[in-house]
Amino acid sequence: MKRILPIFLLSIAMSAYADVESGITAYNREDYDTARKEFQAAADSKDPMGLHLLASLYYQGHGVNKDLNRAVELFTEAADKGYRPSQANLGLMYHKGDGVKQDTTKAISYYTAAGKQGDLQSTFNLGQIFRKGEGVEPDLTKAAAYYKVAAESGNIPAVNEYGLLFAQGHGVKLDYVEAFGWMSYAAKAGNGQSAKNLAQLKQILGDKVAEGTKRAAEIEAAIKKQREQDSGGKR
Repeated sequence: MKRILPIFLLSIAMSAYADVESGITAYNREDYDTARKEFQAAADSKDPMGLHLLASLYYQGHGVNKDLNRAVELFTEAADKGYRPSQANLGLMYHKGDGVKQDTTKAISYYTAAGKQGDLQSTFNLGQIFRKGEGVEPDLTKAAAYYKVAAESGNIPAVNEYGLLFAQGHGVKLDYVEAFGWMSYAAKAGNGQSAKNLAQLKQILGDKVAEGTKRAAEIEAAIKKQREQDSGGKR
């Protein structure tokens, strides 16, 4: 009798996984009605991914009538179970007032929860909130700290913003060599604004461009190493 419960729970988990996989397959072929049925079945078993995907259908109005209130309910249920994508979505919704009343405190709470689980976009968004003073007192030191976390894992918008802070001396010590290093990484990744800023920094640095280039190589190597660690060592 003692072995029945864990086996039963395992069967529920595997069933929910099968429902989710079938739903994703149906969604990708734009069979939204089947996707809804499969996601609903997973959600009924309280599977967080199933809850999240069903919420996404209500958010988009695919296979169901668009219902942002229902979407928020389902995202919240999944977020309460620690599901990172739902936490990130709710952070954005409360940040922008999308389907809910704008609430910076809730946005920060959900972004923080998602960021702690490695969601770089949520961490970057926290930096934006504190840099711009969106519903909070501007705090460039906090903004720099959030940008740094996301930038060190290669989030390009964060790399750009972090580099800018060094170029301006906002929230960090003014350091054109450090700014050049971060901007180089973002520019190499195709960020147009960073490329423009980099051209200006070359003029400012003058004969110290070589120092900036050396720092850029160090930053690129550090980000590569961090990204490998983030992905569990996979290449």
